Amino acid sequence: MIFMELVRSILFFLILSTIAGQLVDGTKYKPYVTLTLGFMLLLLMIRPIMSWIGDEDMLQDVFSQISENTESFSFEQDAVEAKEKQVKKGMETVLEEYGIDVSKIEVSVQDDGEIKSVEIKAADGKKSEKKIKTLLSRFYNVKDSNINISE
Repeated sequence: MIFMELVRSILFFLILSTIAGQLVDGTKYKPYVTLTLGFMLLLLMIRPIMSWIGDEDMLQDVFSQISENTESFSFEQDAVEAKEKQVKKGMETVLEEYGIDVSKIEVSVQDDGEIKSVEIKAADGKKSEKKIKTLLSRFYNVKDSNINISE
C-alpha cells in the first residue's frame, strides 16, 4: 500500500515536472527549474525511507530550519546596495561630463529607492559646490541639504 502511494506520487511528480520543463524550455531559467525539480524529486524519494527509519520528525526539523534560513536573506538589502552602486556610477559619469574631478562618492539609499544622502570628495569641492548640488538635485531629485561636499 505504501509502495503504491510512493509510485503514484513519483509518477504524478514526473508528469508535472515534464510539463514545467516544457514551459521553460529554451529560456535562461531552465537550469534553475531542473535543479529545483531534481531536489524536489530527491525529497519525495527520501521521505518514505525516513518514515521507515522513524526519523521523519528529524526530516521535518531540517526542512523547517532550511526554510527559516532562506527567509532571513535580505533581498531588499541587495536591492538597496545595487541601487547605491547604480546611483554612484551615474553620479560619477554626470560629474565627469561637466568637468568636475571627483575622488570619492558615497551614496545612501532608503528601502524605497529614494536617495537619503550623498557624500562627495572633490578636488575643488568648495569652489564648485553650488554647481555639483545643482546638477545632482536636477538629475537625481536630491535635496541640496542631503548633499555634502568636501575637498
